[in-house]
Amino acid sequence: MAPPFFFLFMNTPFRFTTCRAGSEATLKRDIASHFVGELTPAFMKPQFITWKVKHPGFSPPKNLSHFARVSGISLGLCKTLAELVEHARSLGSKPLRLHAFPRITAEDGVEAATWQRIDVLTAEITAALKQAGITLETSPTFAQGDLILDVIVGEAAEEPLFLGYHEHQPGMHTHPGGLPRIALPADVPSRAWLKLEQALAWRGWDQLDLSGQTALDLGCAPGGATYALIQRGMNVLGIDTAEMDPRVLELAKSKGVRFDHWRTAAGRLNLTALPKEAALLLCDINLAPPLVIPEIQRIQDAVQARRLILTIKLNTPALEDRAHEFIDTIRDFAPAPVFATQLAGNRREICICAG
Repeated sequence: MAPPFFFLFMNTPFRFTTCRAGSEATLKRDIASHFVGELTPAFMKPQFITWKVKHPGFSPPKNLSHFARVSGISLGLCKTLAELVEHARSLGSKPLRLHAFPRITAEDGVEAATWQRIDVLTAEITAALKQAGITLETSPTFAQGDLILDVIVGEAAEEPLFLGYHEHQPGMHTHPGGLPRIALPADVPSRAWLKLEQALAWRGWDQLDLSGQTALDLGCAPGGATYALIQRGMNVLGIDTAEMDPRVLELAKSKGVRFDHWRTAAGRLNLTALPKEAALLLCDINLAPPLVIPEIQRIQDAVQARRLILTIKLNTPALEDRAHEFIDTIRDFAPAPVFATQLAGNRREICICAG
């Protein structure tokens, strides 16, 4: 008889984390500083770290770090489907969600050929689990406590799979590996389009009807995020001293929505001229958090946006190490709930969504 799930979660000696390329050192520092003497790095590969729990009675939180896209309980390496099925059996009778995803990811998305390879593998694993009588959960709606079997796929076909599992919690990604299948179109003004679409998908806001509502976009130029909002039918007020890509205004005209560009710095805004309410407040200003967060708060206090999507720049190790402080500051004035993560398209920055 398999042990109860809560026993497995509390007593497995290793945890795993995945992260963006280049965030491995940041992730290690973040976890080391918050779990002093309790978690130590064990096995490392690019964008992947496992951790040994040093004391059996210690139970770390289910989400170890804002810099970890996925974190959970390590089940180790797996070379055959038969091994994978046995690991799945060990988790008990609770229905499983199957998440297979690549270990190595690029900031502009995963190549189609990689997803095709993973789709074939997912179909094979699904068939094997069903044949073994293991129940799979496939509902598009995630519930707190859903049990997710993570299958992390290496670069080479002969590389063993890495297995782990985690319990879904509010604020966690619902796409396998935190990787929504969103490609950066060639004809959008900037990468901000991709980051916004990934943020909407992470929070499930991509399913909202935003047409006819108002958004404020701080640091909007050259217009990638604004372009995405206009595609969704939103009226947008963009704030930036720099020029906008002409495609933004062309799209607004073709969609029949309003776009205004105020060429001023956020710190010089006349708050009384802002809309009295907004559905969404965006910020992707390339300034250090101690400078930009007070301006976000000042504007949010004026417009009381129902939802916030904030890209907070962490361009130095010192700023990365203060990420929790910045998130807590935003939590004090932003609408609840407030969640933070490093999106697939983020560089040295984190995404904070509120509302």
